[in-house]
Amino acid sequence: MDLTEMALVATVLSTLGFAVTLIRHVLFKREFYKLKEDMKKHTLEHGVNEELWILFVTRSRKMLRFWR
Repeated sequence: MDLTEMALVATVLSTLGFAVTLIRHVLFKREFYKLKEDMKKHTLEHGVNEELWILFVTRSRKMLRFWR
C-alpha cells in the first residue's frame, strides 16, 4: 500500500464512523421526541403522577442503553 491508498482508507473509515454516529444521533433524537410527546399526552390526560415518572425512567433508560 502506498501513501495515497492509506489516506483513502483512512478517509473512508472516518467517513463511515461519522455516518454511523450521525444515524445513531438522529434515531436517538427521534426517540426522545416521541418520549416528549407521550409525556405531554400523559400529563394532559392524567396529570403528573407516578406513572409519568415510570414512563420517563423506563423509556430514557432504553434510549441511553441504545446509545452505548
